[in-house]
Amino acid sequence: MSKRDNHDIVEIFNKLKKTLGAKPTVEKMYEEIRMMRFKIRPISGDISLFQLKSHHLIETLWGLGKLDEVFQREYDKLGNQQKEVFFSLFDNLYHQLQNQLSKVNIQKETRPNLTQVLEMEIFKDISTKKKAN
Repeated sequence: MSKRDNHDIVEIFNKLKKTLGAKPTVEKMYEEIRMMRFKIRPISGDISLFQLKSHHLIETLWGLGKLDEVFQREYDKLGNQQKEVFFSLFDNLYHQLQNQLSKVNIQKETRPNLTQVLEMEIFKDISTKKKAN
């Protein structure tokens, strides 16, 4: 792999880190998350007992969404050796954000003795809608 190839990957990650470091307001992140089409589906527990507009939850989902946007935009532009390094770096950052997501406290403060367990699935809706002629 040439120095130019490494530079491309480093440049992509520097731009990504700059984006993730310069977070917009929580309201703007929430708006962007909605546009990213994240969906939350409860698997077990009562989702209404939890605060899903937690600052940390929104911030982490926004970071995952931005990571996905960059990956989708840049991955196919890279050569095979670059893709391997690129994927490895993205995988590491993805797992850091996933770990952060699993530690987000979304419990309402008004019910401190709540022993309810909530398991939920968070995913991006990528279904394509067919247009009518």
